[in-house]
Amino acid sequence: MTLKLRRQASKGPTPEPSVKTPLANGADGHGNSVVLGRQDRLIGQLFIEGNLRVAGTVDGQLEATGNIEISGAGKVSGTVTAYNRLVVGSKATLIGGDVRVARLTVEDGATFTGKVSRGKQPVSEPKPSEAEPEPFAENQPKPKKR
Repeated sequence: MTLKLRRQASKGPTPEPSVKTPLANGADGHGNSVVLGRQDRLIGQLFIEGNLRVAGTVDGQLEATGNIEISGAGKVSGTVTAYNRLVVGSKATLIGGDVRVARLTVEDGATFTGKVSRGKQPVSEPKPSEAEPEPFAENQPKPKKR
C-alpha cells in the first residue's frame, strides 16, 4: 500500500474581488454576522464585532458593534447594546433591563419592555463602593506605644 502525501494542485488561483473594500470587522473585509437559531439558547454574555440575529432564547447581556435583530419567536431577557440598530420582530420578545441603541425598530406584535437610551454610553465615575479599597492596616503607620 502506498500513501500519497502530496495534495493535488488547485485548478487555478483564487480570483481577487472586483471591488476592494477597506477591512471591516472580519479579516477578509466582510463584517461578522452571527445567528442564534430557533433551537439555540444562550445564558451569559455575548459581544459581537458585527451583526447579530437572534431567533432562539437569550438570558444575559448582548452587545454588537453592528445591528441586533430579534426575529421569529426569538426571546431576549437582559441588557442589550446595539451600536447601529436594534430590530424587535413582530413575534419576538425583548425584556431588557437597559437597552442602548443608536436606532430602534419595534414591529407591530412584538413584546418590548425596558429602559431605552440612545447614543454612546457615557463614561461614569466609579461609585464609592466600586472605588479601590482602602489599604490594609499593615501599610498604615503604627501608633507609638506609651
